[in-house]
Amino acid sequence: MGKIRVGKIVLIVLAGALFSVAYFPALQLLVEKWLNSEEYSHAFLTVPLLVYMIWSHKKDLQNNQPRYSLIGLLLVLVSTACYLFALLTQVPTFIFLSFYFTLVGVLIYLAGLQSVRLLFTPLVLLLILIPVPEQLYTKLTFPLQLKVSQVSEILLEMSGVPVLREGNVMHSPGRSFEVVEACSGMRSIITLLTLSLIMGYFMLKGKVAKIILLLTSIPIAIAVNIVRVSSMILLYHYFQLDLTEGFFHTITGLLVFVLAFVMLLLVHKVLEYRENK
Repeated sequence: MGKIRVGKIVLIVLAGALFSVAYFPALQLLVEKWLNSEEYSHAFLTVPLLVYMIWSHKKDLQNNQPRYSLIGLLLVLVSTACYLFALLTQVPTFIFLSFYFTLVGVLIYLAGLQSVRLLFTPLVLLLILIPVPEQLYTKLTFPLQLKVSQVSEILLEMSGVPVLREGNVMHSPGRSFEVVEACSGMRSIITLLTLSLIMGYFMLKGKVAKIILLLTSIPIAIAVNIVRVSSMILLYHYFQLDLTEGFFHTITGLLVFVLAFVMLLLVHKVLEYRENK
């Protein structure tokens, strides 16, 4: 039995080493994207939590073995072929998705389809950490910029600040403000989606409550960016405070994130209260 166990461990280590070598270009490119993107800088904090989530299901996964699902094997073969093609074409999104589905295929092959249900949250978290293609990101961001500009214009006019809006540019007396991509809410959406998944996993029990928390993070992300844009224009109009750059701009960003976290936490408390009731 000891020899069989040692042989199994050697095979697992060897398979892991071969997998790491084969998919090193994907891992390297993914880490580079995380390092060079403010939208995904939280990935380095998320990955350890993701690993912990998987480790916490270790016994459940062991109970599922061995399954050797043909569906998993087929998914591995198809995603590996796609990965080789993606390396030739050098399309980052295809490389990342091929890598992701190869991992899912290996999981299904070794532990069965039931393992996907057990590790649903970690798998979704990992998928969210795959950077959105730049073209798609721009298409998603621009409508958000316009929406944030439109609602901010309404709030400012209600506050007595004269504003003329041209697209995503807000003209107030003495100054023009552009609602750039960073203020569109897209960055906040990505971060809060990740945060809401983690909070739901550790702090809620029911699936419905977890889904509600996840979906609520999107309007919260948009709302706090509307508050950010409106506040910046209000503070400049009444107190001549320029929060569009420098130290105060960074502080404003942190305060907006804290506000978003508090709102998400309040939603969680309501959902938790309903669960306990």
